[in-house]
Amino acid sequence: MSSGVKGDREKREKIDISSALQDFADSEVIKSYIDIFQKKSPIDEVILQTIGEALFNLSVKTELVAKDNNEWERYTTVERPVADYLISSAAAGIAIDTTRLRIHKENIEFDYYMALKQFSAKYDVPLELPSNDDIIRRLEPMGYDFLGVDVEYVLNFVPMNDNFAIDLLRLRKIAKSRSVLNAIPLSQKRIYPIVDCFGSITSRIYFKDPSLQNLAKHHRDILVPDEGRAFSYVDYEQYEAGIMAALSGDEKLLELYADGDLYKQVANDIFEGEGRRKEAKRLFLSYAYGMKNRHLIDAAFGYGADRRATKTFFKQFCKFEEWKISVHDSFGTDQRIGTVLGNYLKRDRTGPLTDKEKRSAVSQLVQGTASLIFKKSLMKLRDEAGAGLKVPMHDAVLFEHSLEFNPQVVSDLFSSTMTEHFSGKIIGKASLSPFSSKLNS
Repeated sequence: MSSGVKGDREKREKIDISSALQDFADSEVIKSYIDIFQKKSPIDEVILQTIGEALFNLSVKTELVAKDNNEWERYTTVERPVADYLISSAAAGIAIDTTRLRIHKENIEFDYYMALKQFSAKYDVPLELPSNDDIIRRLEPMGYDFLGVDVEYVLNFVPMNDNFAIDLLRLRKIAKSRSVLNAIPLSQKRIYPIVDCFGSITSRIYFKDPSLQNLAKHHRDILVPDEGRAFSYVDYEQYEAGIMAALSGDEKLLELYADGDLYKQVANDIFEGEGRRKEAKRLFLSYAYGMKNRHLIDAAFGYGADRRATKTFFKQFCKFEEWKISVHDSFGTDQRIGTVLGNYLKRDRTGPLTDKEKRSAVSQLVQGTASLIFKKSLMKLRDEAGAGLKVPMHDAVLFEHSLEFNPQVVSDLFSSTMTEHFSGKIIGKASLSPFSSKLNS
């Protein structure tokens, strides 16, 4: 469960059980327990009994706090059963094709250092992956504003005169995939990732050691199904846009989502062609999460869109704008924002909302709802005979199944879960697609 304070989530990895037990056991007892746990001292039944009682009292307090914050129902009905399913799935392990792993390990070093060398030469920067501070120091003097936004936002949504952001995002992607590949020994024919069921303030699921979600698509073929089984991959389509349409009730947004590929329709309207879908998606999400109108039009123009067409297109969503204002007002008044079932983000200050807080409020509601629907889908997958989870992504899942199983069943299950969550306001969209560049079933 989450306290709702973003800083608490970020500090969680640095806090061990001794900090949580300070109010329930003597510091010397806690130290003795840590020594036993780390095998520095022999087992002492009295110490273990005392710690057991302290843990019980801690759990009672945690339950009371969760109930007071309206998070207990979320924990008991969603988070705990999903955690049980994920942990049992991870404990079963995932088979590795060591031949493919060896090839990728050999190639990734060359790919990474070539990309690093090219990036360094092209932008006259040191031969190392730039840190966030390095990026800010480079871009701020060029006029890029980081006030109220983070580096990821600027790289992903703000157009640039050169390809700095595009090249850097590609370099980061290669670096992440390299890190995952290097974390898997060639001697290991099966991996057992660690599950983090509440990996972000919006309740995203992460696999760690190795971080399989960071594998580039062309490296994912190192994962293989067990003998006599097959892999299938299902993902939600236009997930965030559909959630925004349902939450806001904006008629135009609902119409665009229902009519087909919303992002292609955006591209048609502002670029006069579906070929710019990727840029259209970036612009739409920039708009949805609060990019100022002037910056949005400048960004679209930077991509080659017509200014007037862009302005006209984004002026259509009157009810969506009203909904965003209501979300901001609720966050400011209640000092927290969450989904229909908990997962609150709490403010850490008072006074008028900053632009960053406004974006965070909308993001918490949309992304938190996305996580909730996704976890509901996983619980339905758990009950599906013949299919079993292997790797959850953020809005997709790799699952293993018998050869005679029809994977379309899972795709339909994901779609219907989204439809049911919104009581039919929208028809959820999910489809089967390749998990890797090469099918590994």
